[in-house]
Amino acid sequence: MNCKKTESKQDYKPKFIKSEIIPSKIDSLVSEKEVQTFVNKLMYPFHEQKISKDSTRIYRLFEEFELKKISKFKRDCRFDEDTLSKKIADSLKINKSFYKSDFDNNGYTDLLIIGDAHNCMAMAGCKESEYISCDFSVYSLMNFGNDSINSIDLNYITNWLSLVPEIVEGENGSIIELHKPIDYKIDNGKIKKISRTIPIAYKYGTFIELNNKIKTFNIENIEFTAHGCVTGCSEFIISIDKNKNGKLNAINHNWIDQNYSYDAKPNDIDGQFKSQISEKHFNELFEIINYLDFTHLDNEYSSGAMHSSYSTLKITYGNGKTKTIKDSEMKGTFGLIKIYELLYELRFNQDWKENTN
Repeated sequence: MNCKKTESKQDYKPKFIKSEIIPSKIDSLVSEKEVQTFVNKLMYPFHEQKISKDSTRIYRLFEEFELKKISKFKRDCRFDEDTLSKKIADSLKINKSFYKSDFDNNGYTDLLIIGDAHNCMAMAGCKESEYISCDFSVYSLMNFGNDSINSIDLNYITNWLSLVPEIVEGENGSIIELHKPIDYKIDNGKIKKISRTIPIAYKYGTFIELNNKIKTFNIENIEFTAHGCVTGCSEFIISIDKNKNGKLNAINHNWIDQNYSYDAKPNDIDGQFKSQISEKHFNELFEIINYLDFTHLDNEYSSGAMHSSYSTLKITYGNGKTKTIKDSEMKGTFGLIKIYELLYELRFNQDWKENTN
């Protein structure tokens, strides 16, 4: 009798095989000047703003991006917000403004950049009436070949808080550890200051918190409420049960046509709807929720921002247990941001019918 223990399908994990590098433009970039020129010429993403009937102004995200080492940031002469980040960067030997790795293991080298996007200004310079930029940006430029670049913002909370990105090469490929010098969480109504290192990996088309011990929960229902804001944010409630039955209560500012560049009349859906959520979108959403190990997420996230949309996510699982997550700016974690994105998109990518029940 053979008593040798065999590995179950559930325990089996395919061995990671690192892809061979496929040469691309990013591989040829060596100096900061070369990377700077490459980044400034990126065509996407961009935002169009209609100036008049016959003219449109195009703002490109990286047009004014300035590569900058963490040691060179000095955004306020009264106090240096980046002191801790500089010390962490020095200890980790993060002394460059750009780094390379293949984060999604597709064979194309990706580019991680640190710098100043000049998208916020503060009059707090070293000289009287001197304006300086308050921005601190970290992006991963994902390379899909044929000059196809997708940018992902890694400073997901706010562009004025600094952090230190460190690329870690492991047995399962490249991940990024984000070292946040100062962070806050709300615990029983009290604010606590904590230090945190967040390992993130490229999954589901973006970066989310790494989870090496994935659990599968019996999720019975999810309910998401976007509470809106004073400046006209979308306001709606959407729920999906384990049988793919979806309900949508479109309350206010749910625009079908989101192209604000032209004079198209806004199409705002309003009312109660129902739909059978597609297999693809249902599986994607529930798989990501499971991957996040949602039971261990904080019950409340707050960045201190004002006039922004906030949300409530309620997950019912395991014969009636519930997990409720309140997020004041909807930027609690990378994984939650991805979930919010999918839930917002569900308003327009499903076959919703008016719910008269």
